[in-house]
Amino acid sequence: MIINIFAPFLRKRVAKIAKENVIIEGLMKSGEETNSCLFCTNKSSCFKQLDKRELELSDKHRVQLNFKQGETIFKQGSFANHVHFVKKGLVKLYMEIPNSEKNLVINILPSGNLMGLPSIYGNKVYTYTATAIENTTICIIENSVIKDLIENNGKFAAELIKTMNYCSNSTFARFISLTHKQLNGRLADSLIYLSEEIYKSTTFKLSLSRADLGELTGMSTMSVVKVIKDFKDNNIIKNEDGTIEIINMKLLKRISEIG
Repeated sequence: MIINIFAPFLRKRVAKIAKENVIIEGLMKSGEETNSCLFCTNKSSCFKQLDKRELELSDKHRVQLNFKQGETIFKQGSFANHVHFVKKGLVKLYMEIPNSEKNLVINILPSGNLMGLPSIYGNKVYTYTATAIENTTICIIENSVIKDLIENNGKFAAELIKTMNYCSNSTFARFISLTHKQLNGRLADSLIYLSEEIYKSTTFKLSLSRADLGELTGMSTMSVVKVIKDFKDNNIIKNEDGTIEIINMKLLKRISEIG
């Protein structure tokens, strides 16, 4: 008799709990309503090698911050105690040259990339500055956690080495471009890189200013403007309202090759 009295209540309670569990499971699967590393859909190749326990460990030792366009994420010369992951947005890495108003842009990083890797075992301070080119979300993880993952997960360590090798090769290619190519070749290199590696399209809204392009290519702002005009006049690119469209990629790559 008592069971019959409480049966409707129990059924409602069980149904409510089941509904709540379905909602929570949906949020966890979507990855949109949670900041957890475990359910992030934009992991770097390194973090895709981690199991649940390791992802939970990194989750406990990180913070997620939003940076507006133009804000500094970390500064050259400051203590390097963390690795930064670009979860969303676009970041400019550059070296501040002493006694000069100009900087040298060493890389442009889209979402899915790690920053500050040299600080894990080597440099105690950041050797470059990172600035948000557009509104950007960054996950900041303690170096000690990254060291622990390297020492205990060989696949994670291998992917990290691949990432650092890719960065090194990109830097070497940049130095060759800066030191051995003329203005046209340098700008061609940068436009190809932006198209293929950053925006993944031959048509893209350029987030970088002309000054940024100058620091990326080792050119003055005036030279950047002139070469862009030359490319436009020769039907290599279109440039309207800040949107670049590469209409002759074959010729642009040829200019890159001959420098």
